[in-house]
Amino acid sequence: MPLGIRQNNNFLHLTMDVWQNQIFFNETVYPAGHFAAELLNVPEETIRELVTHGGAISHQVETLALAGRGEFINLLEGTRASLEKLLDALWHCPPYSLMDKAQEQHTLEVLFSPASHNDLLKPASPAREFFFRYLVAAFSIPLGIQHFAVAARYFEEGYLRRLKKRTETFFAMAAYDCFNSEWFWDMMRDLPVPDVEPFTITPKLRSSYVFARHPKQEKETVFVNRYFFDHAISFYIFDLMNGLQHGHAPSRCCGCGTYFLTTNGHTPKYCDGIAPQDPRMTCRQYGAMMRQKEQNKQHPVYRLFTTRTNTIRKHHQRGKISDELRDKALYVAERLRDKALMDNDYAASGYAHDMEQEAIYAQARVRLAREEKP
Repeated sequence: MPLGIRQNNNFLHLTMDVWQNQIFFNETVYPAGHFAAELLNVPEETIRELVTHGGAISHQVETLALAGRGEFINLLEGTRASLEKLLDALWHCPPYSLMDKAQEQHTLEVLFSPASHNDLLKPASPAREFFFRYLVAAFSIPLGIQHFAVAARYFEEGYLRRLKKRTETFFAMAAYDCFNSEWFWDMMRDLPVPDVEPFTITPKLRSSYVFARHPKQEKETVFVNRYFFDHAISFYIFDLMNGLQHGHAPSRCCGCGTYFLTTNGHTPKYCDGIAPQDPRMTCRQYGAMMRQKEQNKQHPVYRLFTTRTNTIRKHHQRGKISDELRDKALYVAERLRDKALMDNDYAASGYAHDMEQEAIYAQARVRLAREEKP
């Protein structure tokens, strides 16, 4: 069977298959650390919305647990509405965004149908136990997402971003320093409801082995670690740590601000997404272009070119030269610059002389005179 098959991922349970430096979720392969990095791109507004709906459900759970039959049934409609709002927001968060939302909506239909009322009201019934487990998950998952996002962003900004190398050893040292820091734990304790779904480097999980086809050799079978998570935050923490072990870690793009996963030892600055500054380029391409421009500014040929062209523009603004002479002088300067970049001997000997202000104007006037002849 293929990797990631029959995982039965749902609101209450998440499953991940791990093989080498890859993870498999619902039969799709991702690099280790993928979900930990992608969760950091969930907007703050969405996380606040999740926590708000989760908070409402936590209060409803307390009331439902103590309610008599009539009050219990009257409260169900409001509780279901809160759950539906929470699911709408949660399905923007990976890995829930990859799951079957219709399946969860069907679960709500069954749980809140009139036919289930009697079972929900029986003190020891499996239906009532499942119902309250579902509600507890509904207010726990948002807090787990919030707590992990805060911790992982702090880790990336304060520790990962400073690393000169991005290897397992350097990641392990950064994780040790961060997660043994009193500053870090003081910040985590100041979060809302810090004791529910708290961040920890020892996530709760169960593991087993499954047998699956080799991803590249269909005739071969491999052992695969299958991990089961009853808590969303444990899923993200494990993915983060597993990614670090394989040299994968989240990084924030200097161009668009998106978090992306690095999978090699290079120090990253830009992602491969579309650059907001120029939709014709990726952030990586745009960053390379801007870096080249910065380097060009320091090149002697460019420095002299910039000085002369700035003077030409100032002379034009002050009315010392005409529009035609300005345009032709800029053209001459660009030609001389390109020649110097292509010819080192010319750059070392004749370029500075030809780029003198009056020499440029002289060449420009000659060209204008030629164009004016019949």
